[in-house]
Amino acid sequence: MKVGFYFNCYKNYNATDNVLKILRKHYPDNPVFLMNDHGDDLSELARKYNCCYYYSPINILGGRIINDKRVMCFSNEECARHYLKVILKAIKYCKTEYLVLMEDDVLINGQITHYPKHAGGDKIGNYFRSLLKNNDDSILYREYPKIEMNYWNLAGGSILNCKTMKECIKNTKFEEIKKFDKFCNSEFELWHTNDVLLNYILMINGKTAEEWTNTDKSNIIHPYKKFYDNNLGINEGVYRK
Repeated sequence: MKVGFYFNCYKNYNATDNVLKILRKHYPDNPVFLMNDHGDDLSELARKYNCCYYYSPINILGGRIINDKRVMCFSNEECARHYLKVILKAIKYCKTEYLVLMEDDVLINGQITHYPKHAGGDKIGNYFRSLLKNNDDSILYREYPKIEMNYWNLAGGSILNCKTMKECIKNTKFEEIKKFDKFCNSEFELWHTNDVLLNYILMINGKTAEEWTNTDKSNIIHPYKKFYDNNLGINEGVYRK
């Protein structure tokens, strides 16, 4: 098959259920890798919607406390490393050319009409610059002259070319990913959360991410919070922006 799905879930049963229901309406037989981030047992939904179910031994996106508030991101380097291993597990299971990154606030409206060369997501400004001290990203261009860093965009609802992503992960040591930690603002590194990490790995390997999510190329909307349980908050992994 052309496309498979990686779905990051946690404790938002109603949203996970509804998003999977709509996914199966448009893609009834495509492989879905349901990754439970050490949250509530959602194996029932995996059986209901014919998903491969993986329960993470750690809470990958457990977050950090910054300025007395919990921020959703990797808690530490171990979480980031494990996330990349899980992405490779999803690619191995799906055996498809592309992988769509699903979350509880990703709504599929129809079939994909365009598949990008390397990756595609929502068009957002250059987030990496703001992570570096004095907004100075020249160090990245000096290290990687061919880097294309027009925007960061591999959040929920984005798409990866599986062969490209697999090669980039396997060819990139984590020590290289951490190379510029000392040049970052103290709160976050260039790898501090899932969508930033994937984008960064692709970029330093000379790959690009197109504008794709929230367009008729994907027929995918993100963020879509209609199915969210109002009783859940950031401590339950529910980010409402």
